Amino acid sequence: MASNRRHWRPFVALIWILFLWGCVPAPPPTALPDAPPTSNDDILRHYAPVIYQGAASDQDFITAVDFDGDWVGNNNWENQPTGDLTAVVYASFIETDTHYYLFYSLYHPHDYTAEPCAESDGCHENDMESLQVVVYKDGSPYGRPQALLTLAHSHITLYRFDKQVSKGSLKVEGKATLEGSHPVVWVETYGHGIYGRSRRLQQGLVQYRVGDHGERPASTDEADVRYRLVSIYDTLWQHRQEMGKGKLFDQPFIYHKKVLPASFDGNNFGVDKANAPWGYNQEIGDVLHRGDFFLDPARAYATFARVQTELSRNYVTNPYLDDLGG
Repeated sequence: MASNRRHWRPFVALIWILFLWGCVPAPPPTALPDAPPTSNDDILRHYAPVIYQGAASDQDFITAVDFDGDWVGNNNWENQPTGDLTAVVYASFIETDTHYYLFYSLYHPHDYTAEPCAESDGCHENDMESLQVVVYKDGSPYGRPQALLTLAHSHITLYRFDKQVSKGSLKVEGKATLEGSHPVVWVETYGHGIYGRSRRLQQGLVQYRVGDHGERPASTDEADVRYRLVSIYDTLWQHRQEMGKGKLFDQPFIYHKKVLPASFDGNNFGVDKANAPWGYNQEIGDVLHRGDFFLDPARAYATFARVQTELSRNYVTNPYLDDLGG
């Protein structure tokens, strides 16, 4: 019997080899590295957020400030039902010697409540909440994401991508989430506050991701709707002198000896309640000025957080401070 077993061993081995050859899947192809960026827009797109938007109605769809075909702030409440709700996210790129500061702003014509607005005090015309992705320039083509700051109503919240970020004037609320290279954020139904950690969203859910063209959600439950990135500098910033009743902005304040509007002009359910990207007055304390979060982000970041990497305040690219003369 031993002799017979030795006789069959080569055939058993051959059959086993053929079985493995046919049944073991080939290893997955190696993912190709991202091509090096050729513009600042490439970096903005690389880190453009995945947005989990709670949605009870089309009032929760993100869109353009001029969704109604004009740059007037105090007619947006009335025009929301018939306006173009194609998805837009406003974006800004600022660079220092050591970091990229990528700012993304989401606009909704209505900030509203589950209750009828006539019976609540939580509604107002226009709504712009924002987030900032801070990227450390570590020598790789797109750098390394370091921190995420999100705005929810009256608070800026700090999240980190790695342990090199620790508490400054803001405490670290936890680790931010990435989908590929894209930070994931959760946006409230009705009030549209932005958060960097998973949270339960009321009613439906629209998932927005960056694309070449914006899309309008077909319903309040959509798994993949594309938004278009639009430059803050080329649009909103160019309208900053349009202040007053019937204009786009209102509530002037002084920044670097220049007058800027803090808010969008709005009349419905409260006056001028929604801030422009450079008008946020949250979490600035006694060290920062209104506007620093957007206009001087290196100064704000050095206040909000402590980091173990270099942190330069010398700007390579900051067209806003250039325009303001400082």
